[in-house]
Amino acid sequence: MAAEQAKMNTVTIDGKEFGTVTEGKATILVPQGAKIGEDRGEVQQVFYNPIQQYNRDLSVLAIKTYGEMSLEKRKEQYESRMKKQGKKRKRGDDVQKPTDSTANPPQEEAQAAEEVAKTDEADASQPKKEYKSSFRILDALSASGLRALRYAHELPFVTSVKANDLSDTAAQSIRMNAKHNGLEDKITVTQGDALALMYHGIADDLSNRDKTGSPGRANKYDVIDLDPYGTAAPFFDAAVQSVRDDGGLLCITCTDSAVWAGHSYCEKTFALYGGIPIKGMHSHEAGLRLVLNAVATSAARYGLAIEPLLSLSIDFYTKFFIKVTKSPQSVKFLASKTMLVYSCDAGCGAWETQPMLRSKPAPNKKGSGAFFKHTMAQGPSADRHCEHCGIKMHINGPMYGGHIHSTEFIERLLEQIPKADRSIYGTMPRLEGMLRTALEEHLPGPEIKEPVDPKDAQLATVDHYPFFIIPSRLANVVSCVTPSEDMFRGALIHLGYRTARSHCRPGSIKTDAPWSTIWWVVTEWIRQKSPVKESSIKRNTAAWKILSDAGIVGQEKSETAEETTKDDSAMEGVEQQASSEAPVDASSANAPNGDGNTVPTELELRKSLVFDENLARLARRKGEQKYHILFYFLSASIFDLSPFVTMSSFLTTPCSTEAIGVENISFSEDNLTWTHAGVSESASRHELVLIREMASSDAESPSHYLLFILKEDSENKDAPFHLSTLKANEIPSELHSITMASLPPHLQHGSTTEHGVTNQVDVIVSLKSGVGLASRFWEDVLCPLWKSFTDGGSGESQYRLIQTESPETIQDYAQQLWTSDERAKARTIVLLSGDGGVVDLLNGSDGNELSEIPPTIALFPLGTGNALFHSTHKPLYTEPGPTPLVLALRTLLHGVSADLPVFRASFSPGSHIVKFTDKSKDTSSTNDPDQLQKKETSITHLQGAIVASYGFHASIVYESDTPEYRVHGDKRFRMVAEGLLKESHPYAAKSQTWSESSLFRLRHGRCSRSFGLCILGLLAVSGR
Repeated sequence: MAAEQAKMNTVTIDGKEFGTVTEGKATILVPQGAKIGEDRGEVQQVFYNPIQQYNRDLSVLAIKTYGEMSLEKRKEQYESRMKKQGKKRKRGDDVQKPTDSTANPPQEEAQAAEEVAKTDEADASQPKKEYKSSFRILDALSASGLRALRYAHELPFVTSVKANDLSDTAAQSIRMNAKHNGLEDKITVTQGDALALMYHGIADDLSNRDKTGSPGRANKYDVIDLDPYGTAAPFFDAAVQSVRDDGGLLCITCTDSAVWAGHSYCEKTFALYGGIPIKGMHSHEAGLRLVLNAVATSAARYGLAIEPLLSLSIDFYTKFFIKVTKSPQSVKFLASKTMLVYSCDAGCGAWETQPMLRSKPAPNKKGSGAFFKHTMAQGPSADRHCEHCGIKMHINGPMYGGHIHSTEFIERLLEQIPKADRSIYGTMPRLEGMLRTALEEHLPGPEIKEPVDPKDAQLATVDHYPFFIIPSRLANVVSCVTPSEDMFRGALIHLGYRTARSHCRPGSIKTDAPWSTIWWVVTEWIRQKSPVKESSIKRNTAAWKILSDAGIVGQEKSETAEETTKDDSAMEGVEQQASSEAPVDASSANAPNGDGNTVPTELELRKSLVFDENLARLARRKGEQKYHILFYFLSASIFDLSPFVTMSSFLTTPCSTEAIGVENISFSEDNLTWTHAGVSESASRHELVLIREMASSDAESPSHYLLFILKEDSENKDAPFHLSTLKANEIPSELHSITMASLPPHLQHGSTTEHGVTNQVDVIVSLKSGVGLASRFWEDVLCPLWKSFTDGGSGESQYRLIQTESPETIQDYAQQLWTSDERAKARTIVLLSGDGGVVDLLNGSDGNELSEIPPTIALFPLGTGNALFHSTHKPLYTEPGPTPLVLALRTLLHGVSADLPVFRASFSPGSHIVKFTDKSKDTSSTNDPDQLQKKETSITHLQGAIVASYGFHASIVYESDTPEYRVHGDKRFRMVAEGLLKESHPYAAKSQTWSESSLFRLRHGRCSRSFGLCILGLLAVSGR
């Protein structure tokens, strides 16, 4: 930047020479000798401060995003209002009023009819009145006017910008710059106190009320930008009254970081912002909440509610974008979204929050719903001394306790990034990174179960996890080596908690884990990887209390030995925490036990926590998973495989299989042999699906066993599957380890888990997936197998069956999973489909919802490519093994859940999916354009699962997706692959991965194939 300033152009105006500085589309004139500074301490003295370009770039893009959203809403309201008025006029014209002959003589009636006809003709000849918008911005403290110039230049919908400054010299400079940029028609320059300007407009509006007695709106602004040198607090009261009260935008910058983020001027902080700052690693995020609380309380006095759209702590200043709306009902929730904080700032750094008021759902008088009742909160929420280290706690706040960002606004803001000109927005890379980090800060809290108004539920939402932690600070407390960020995050994820980063500090971690768990992770890290010397830990310190409670220091040998036999939960009270705070989104990929879909407790997960590379790798994956997938642990048994459990569904067709009595079962090498009616028979061990132990109803009679064997014949179109059931009184000892007596927990429909959650089992049969074998497999194999566990009863009570009626069936089903009622259920989805079925499940939501318990998918490879199934079931052997369907059945019954790796691909605005369907039933007519029906669907993003695939996998899918190839079933892929491998296929696609912001994001170059999996991405292509 300094080099650029050295090459400034020079212009002469009225005999004076000026240098020019261009930023964005605006150019300002700099007097000769004026400072072009980069030192933040010179902000007031320099004429142009390039370090603030990031601030200005962000402001322009944020106002552009807000303006587009606001004007869209206003246009819709205008058109709706015009439509209603048109209907009223039409109803008035159609009504025939009763008249008498004296009141309306025939001559007058004829004349009136003629006038009405002329009026109708005139209305028809005139075009409809178009909506004309106005958009006014106030740059209250404009200085050189650069910000106002950029608003007028770069925001196409802006109709006027008022630039004000107290300095007469600055006002003259703004006028000169506006003229130099040709913006005199858009920019109005005033010189005076910003408070006087805003209060004068407020007084005018109060003096000019409308017929209903409401104040006028002539002096309201769509956007007010406050960017003073120092604090903006003195301007809050005037600004909230001067901005539009139907969703106007306040842009606020505060550069007094020593006040709102420091602890040396607490009295100054309280005087300006009405709260006490926090001393600690999270002081900057607390500073954001102090400023937001000051704005919120200023607005609440006038019945105005605020919604923080974006709140950022940047370098030495804060930046806020706040929407203001007139809503006395919303203001009632402010107290419950205002909190005190009890901080252990002199000890371990822990904190506890205390809401000022409670907004709790209560049933209404009719009993048909619920409303929010505002009551006093019980306090205090913390003891005088920290429960973790024993050091005194201090009070901070009050401060804002709601979410400080709007995810919808940030997503819309990020949509501006691809189409923004990098030559105009010079800080775009940093801007995009900051926004993506801010977007991921959002950790949703528990959802409200009561049937309250959704709008009120949104107003009552608070941020349950308002601050972040920094592993290096925690390690410093106990004087140990700092664990890597990935290692620390991986430990929290392993224990079932969510993690995110904060934009405020590098190396920060936001989590929903309680402090008891956080300190347990630190002490466990010390035990495994970073032992400390007891001599280096002073008594009566925070470190001594934490480590002695953990049994690391201050214990005699006998006591230490005894301590190791105690339950880990005794140290931190994990049992109490687990019932109320521990989320159920446990990552069971590292869990050593294999108890199906049952969510392990934190206590169980603690026992399996190992600080190694696998733990760090877990953190590098996306922390929040929408779905679990079940996998099978490798063992020395005859089931030597790695299956995954996924979703499935069932049909209403009766299904059964008759057991055949056998004896003399033996197992040798790859064969299973038995005797039936004196004849020896055999089957491959890879065809053995399940062995069920059947208890006898008579206590004196021995139990018997049912062995299920699946034989497949792809050439037999009438009977491709044959499930045999063998009944035997004895089986070889090596088979006892794989027997089961009942359905595993994740397949027990309607049962209650140990956490008191109802379990749901859904079976989905995709009728047209692949070559249409899903229905036959259900009727001939899975349904009889399932029915065998009902002991002769109906199997319909064991699951909920869904069969696809259209290509949208699965996606419609998936949308229901994220409703408030369904989100709280534990769910296993048995999916008889291909990759398209999984993609439809993932795209049944926008990707931001999080269920309390992620659904578990049990996938049966009945599509064509089945890339996901084959990726997750890749065997660790080269010799022949079980077929994919046998593998899927074994996984369904014996699998262990793990996170399903997914990615999200975002597309630029205007993107759409084009789909052609054949209107005729004759496949030979698909080449006729007249027989193809085109359907376009707008799209902003797609979600998919990650698969292991060769680079040309997408080409195979694309080239083989024709009627000629589809008749060959899955063999078509080999046919196409042989042709593709005969020629080279260079790819120009570019792929980049991010460790945290998204699991897999793609940037496309000039790709030779528009239909692509792009390295590992499974694109959303339905096979039904």
